[in-house]
Amino acid sequence: MTIKIYTNKTNNKGEFFVKALPLVGLLSAVTVLVAACGDSSANNEELPEYTVATDSNYVPFEYLNPDTGEMEGFDIDLINEIADRVGFTIDLEVVEFDGIVSGMGTGRYDIGIAGMTITEERAENFDFSDPYYDAGLMLAVRADEDEIESIEDVDGVNVATRGSTTSETYLQENTNAEITTFPDIMNAYQDLLAGRVDAVIYDVPNVLYYIETEALGDLKAVGERLEAEQYGIAFPQGSELTEEVNTALADMKEDGTYGDIYETWFGERPDFE
Repeated sequence: MTIKIYTNKTNNKGEFFVKALPLVGLLSAVTVLVAACGDSSANNEELPEYTVATDSNYVPFEYLNPDTGEMEGFDIDLINEIADRVGFTIDLEVVEFDGIVSGMGTGRYDIGIAGMTITEERAENFDFSDPYYDAGLMLAVRADEDEIESIEDVDGVNVATRGSTTSETYLQENTNAEITTFPDIMNAYQDLLAGRVDAVIYDVPNVLYYIETEALGDLKAVGERLEAEQYGIAFPQGSELTEEVNTALADMKEDGTYGDIYETWFGERPDFE
């Protein structure tokens, strides 16, 4: 699997390649060769390769592990399992989230998986799989904040979020907050910790994960879960992959594989089990 990483922060492009497995010896190589030559109809047809677009910094769904240089996360494990079941290989491209949304609309990518909320507007430009994760939005503030207790308290204050997301749309349509957007949600959290913004609104799993693992008591979640949102895997309109992926997802939920992946990244089994 080839990983191509594009970032606006350095304007550089790096590539990581999966290392080839070492040869186990001349005898093994000859054995394999003889076996293949002995059957001209051997199963050596190459699997199709599809370009899968994802994000690089949406923990725990997808992120670049700085120690290994590998992409990890719930979405990564999910799409790899789907690829194995459907029968294709992955050319993974890691880009900014808004680039994934626009790229799916133009057909640049075969598949997009990046904690992407299914919305009517997006569904007009590209197709979605069946929902694979129930999400929502959550407000975070500094731990010593006592004036902002819910979304009703953000009018007139500076609320940060990630640009081109449903969080930004929610703020625009439902509040009179002063909105600050970032291409990377981590910058929003950092500005909140530094006191440069008053609150952050973003997807529930990411907000809670950051509070529990990174903020170390300096941030807290306030108010109720906002919006009933669901994540879907994106495809160009009319893609034949959509139905195959939906079948794989349904099978994974039925046989428990989805629950295993879910538990790995969220520490519990999904509600439907």
